[in-house]
Amino acid sequence: MESNNQINKNQIIKDDEIDLIALIKTIWDGRKTIYYSIGICVLIGLLIAYLSPDKYTASATLLPSSEKAGGNMGNLSSLASMAGINLGSMMGQSEGIPPEIYPQIVNSYPFLNEFIREKFHFEEYNNPISIYDYVAADTIPSFGSQLVKYTIRLPWTIKDAIFSGENEFSTKVQDIGVLSLSEEELMALASMFEVLQINVDDKSGLVNVSVELEEPILAAQYVQKAVELLQEYIIEYKTKQARENLDFVQERYNEKKLEYEETQLAYFNYKDTHRNIISERMDPELQRLSDAYDMASTIYKGLAQQLEQSKIAVKEQTPVFFVLEPVKVPIKPSSPQKKIILVLSIFLGGVLGVGLLFVKLVWSQIKTKF
Repeated sequence: MESNNQINKNQIIKDDEIDLIALIKTIWDGRKTIYYSIGICVLIGLLIAYLSPDKYTASATLLPSSEKAGGNMGNLSSLASMAGINLGSMMGQSEGIPPEIYPQIVNSYPFLNEFIREKFHFEEYNNPISIYDYVAADTIPSFGSQLVKYTIRLPWTIKDAIFSGENEFSTKVQDIGVLSLSEEELMALASMFEVLQINVDDKSGLVNVSVELEEPILAAQYVQKAVELLQEYIIEYKTKQARENLDFVQERYNEKKLEYEETQLAYFNYKDTHRNIISERMDPELQRLSDAYDMASTIYKGLAQQLEQSKIAVKEQTPVFFVLEPVKVPIKPSSPQKKIILVLSIFLGGVLGVGLLFVKLVWSQIKTKF
């Protein structure tokens, strides 16, 4: 009987064609192996699903301000944007940072370095602390590790202390001014790379910022702060030139204002003290003070107008972000997804069981040949 089954198994492939009836019969005869495989995979999947910590996802959706194409292209640009075409960028009239660059901004060191210095409310602490301080606190060794370090591993501890001191000295000596990060900073930045996600829809231009953490309130805080920092970065970039011009005009305005007040005071003081002594028409000093006052007044008033125009330019160039979906504290966990894990475990178990059957079949064929 066993030889007949072996022959049937060897006849699944006939003339380079698969005999489906023989294949189904082989799978049916080995169904116990498939059941065992599915059972083991389901058990592993259930352990993963119920032993993994629950994580919550908080998110917010932004609509960045659209750039105007300029001229008489406004209506045409609006129609083109609905079709997914940006006429402004095609004609070289796009300004500011396109939404496609937002992920690079969020993942950049300056952004993340500022982010990890912000303070948040962690469940383990009564007072808000920064992510950097939180990571640094987690890296403090426990009493047990310290005891092992200075008893059993004392020779290696001394060795590490000697070589680490030499490396620290050489690092200080060879400092060439490049960016150097501590271990705590690297760990804090790495934690942000894992949890902080930003996605941009190419067609609609919508920007979605999301964070997945075990603490739902902390996840919402992360998203809110990331949105605020992102808006600040975009506004700073977009209005940089206008703000620099405003600062320049403000400095000149302050200088000329002081000069105007000084010349004004000198002019009117001279008039008051010499009004009844010498005729005003014959006094050259009075004329000189009058000319200086008129010139200072003209420049001062001109700079005052430029200052107001510069302030208006900064306001005009400041982009506006419309929050379509504000961040909310998540209630239901987003992972682990137990139903999906269960379905995948059953599928994987079935595939693995069928694979084992074919491995047994191939191995039996090799044994019969040798």
